[in-house]
Amino acid sequence: MDKTAGTVNTHGSMAYVSQQAWIQNATLKDNILFGKPFNKELYENVVEACALQPDLAMLPAGDQTEIGEKGINLSGGQKQRVSLARAVYADADVYLLDDPLSAVDSHVGRHIFEQVIGPQGMLRRKTRVLVTHAVTFLSRTDQIVVLKGGEVSESGTYRQLLDRRGAFAEFLLQHIGAEDDDEELDEIKEQLVDSPLSEEVAKRLGNGAVQRQRSSEGAERAPRKRSGSSAVEEVVKTPQKGRKLIEVEKAETGNVSWAVYKHYLKSIGLFFLLSTLLLNLLYQGFSVGANVWLGKWADDNSTVSDTSRRDMYLGVYGALGIGQALSTLLADLAIMLGCLAAAAALHNFLLEGVAHSPMSFFDTIPTGRVLSRFSKDVEVLDEKLNRSCSDGIYCLYEVIGTLFVISYTTPYFISVIVPIAAIYYFIQRFYVATSRQLKRLESVTRSPIYSHFGETVSGAHTIRAFGQQRRFTGESERRVDLNQVCYYPGIVSNRWLAVRLEMIGNLIILFAALFAVIGDDAIPGMVGLSITYALQITQTLNWLVRMSSDVETNIVAVERIKEYGEAAREAAWEVEGRRPPPPTWPHARARALPAH
Repeated sequence: MDKTAGTVNTHGSMAYVSQQAWIQNATLKDNILFGKPFNKELYENVVEACALQPDLAMLPAGDQTEIGEKGINLSGGQKQRVSLARAVYADADVYLLDDPLSAVDSHVGRHIFEQVIGPQGMLRRKTRVLVTHAVTFLSRTDQIVVLKGGEVSESGTYRQLLDRRGAFAEFLLQHIGAEDDDEELDEIKEQLVDSPLSEEVAKRLGNGAVQRQRSSEGAERAPRKRSGSSAVEEVVKTPQKGRKLIEVEKAETGNVSWAVYKHYLKSIGLFFLLSTLLLNLLYQGFSVGANVWLGKWADDNSTVSDTSRRDMYLGVYGALGIGQALSTLLADLAIMLGCLAAAAALHNFLLEGVAHSPMSFFDTIPTGRVLSRFSKDVEVLDEKLNRSCSDGIYCLYEVIGTLFVISYTTPYFISVIVPIAAIYYFIQRFYVATSRQLKRLESVTRSPIYSHFGETVSGAHTIRAFGQQRRFTGESERRVDLNQVCYYPGIVSNRWLAVRLEMIGNLIILFAALFAVIGDDAIPGMVGLSITYALQITQTLNWLVRMSSDVETNIVAVERIKEYGEAAREAAWEVEGRRPPPPTWPHARARALPAH
C-alpha cells in the first residue's frame, strides 16, 4: 500500500511480518533470534506460541537445523511461523503483520491468534496492525479499517461496522456464501447473532443452492486445505543429523588439471589454435628479420652512393614491415575469435549443466555460487583469459626471438642461457603456484558476497523494519574484507615478481654487453642490435611471467565452470530409442484416475 497523502509517524521499535516470509540461510534458531541475545524462557515461549514445537521435534537437529537459502527446506506455513516467531522474539513496540495467517490452516491460525496476536496473546500489550483474510478473528480486534481500491472505505469497531451495513457488512455476507468450513461458518453465525445482518445470514444459509454449492466445493477444497500448513507439517528435504544442508565451497589446490586446459583448447578449436601459433611465429620471423636487415643496412656504407642498393634495402625492409602488420593483425584476430567461441561454448556448457541438474542441486548450492559462475567467471572468459592467452603467446615468441638475436650476434651468450633459464623457471613456478592459489581463494570468498547481497536485497523491508541495517552492513563488510584478504596478496606477489625479474633482465643485459665488448670480430650493427634487444628483455620477461601466470590463474574460471557443467544430472528429458506417441494419442476413450 502506497501513501498518497498525509504523514506517517512511528514511535518506538518496530517488527514486521511480510506476507511472503523472508528466511535467512542460517539455523532455525538464528532466524528467530535475528541478532538478539538468547533468552531461554522467552525463546521457549515464542516457539510454543507460534506452534513450532512439533516442527522442532521432527527436524533432525531441532532448532539447530540449517535452513536452506530462502527457506527452501521448509514449507510455506513453517516459513510463515518462523517469520512470526522472529517478530515476537524481537519484543518490539509496534507490530506490522501482513496476513501472517494466510499460509496456515484454521486450527493453527486459531492457536496463533489466541497465543500471539489476540487479546490474551503474547503481544497483548503491543500495538498490532494486522492484515488478515480470517474474518472469524475480526470480532476480537479493537479497530477495523476497511480498504477498497487502495483507500480507506470505513473504519470502526466490529459492531459499529455491522450497524452501518456498508462495505464491511457486504464483505461478510459474500464470505459466508463462499465459506466451505462448517466450523468457521458456525463461529461467524454465532458472532452475527443479534446483529443487523442476522436475518440476511439466515436467508443465505437457508438457500438450498448455496448449501449444495458449499457441500460440493467443500468436498473439493477440503483435501487441499488439509494439505496446507499445520503444526505437524512434514519438513521438506532436511539434511541428515550432523550434516550441513549448504556445504562450504572448497577451493581446489595444486596445479590446474590438464583436463581443464584440454577442455578449453578443445572449445577454442584446432583451426584457431594452429592459426594463432603459426601467425605469431610468422610475425616474430618478420620482426627479427626486419631488425637484422636494418643492422646489415647500417653496416653497408655503399648505400650512401649506390641508390639502387639503398632502394633494395628499403624495399625489403618495407615488405618485412607489411608482413609484420598483416601477421599480427591476423594472429590477434584468430586468438580473439577462438577465445570468444570458447567463451560461448563454455557458457552454454554451464547453462546446460545447471538446467539439467536435479532439484537437490539447488537445495545445497546457494544462488550466489551459481551467479558467481555465470557473472564473474564468464566475464573472465570474455575479457581476461583471451587477452592473457594472446599476450602470453606473443611474449613467448618475443623472448625466443630476443635470445636468438643475442646468441646469433654474440655466440658466447649461449653459455649463460641455461643457468639464467633455470633461475627464471624457478621464480616463475614459485610465483604461478602462489598466484593461482590466491586466485582460487579469491573466487571462493567472492561467492558468499553475492549470496549475502541477494539475501539482503530480498529481505530489505524486514531488515529495515527491525532496524538491523548496521548488522547486515557489518556482515557484508566482513565478507568483502575476507575477499580482499585473498585479493591483496596477489598484488604483493606481483611486486615480488617484478623485483626478481628486473634482476634477471639486468643479468642478460650485463652478459650481452660483456660478450659484445670482448668479441674480436663483432660487427658494429649487430652488436647494437644485440644490446637493443637485451635492453628490452626485462620488460618482455616480466610480461611473459605475468601472462603465463594470468593464464593459469584465469583458467580457474574454466575449472569452476567445468565443475558445475559436469555436475550430476537428472534423467534424460527425451529417452533415446523410444518412438513418440502417434498424433492421435490419446484416443477418444480415456481412463480416469481416482482422486486421493
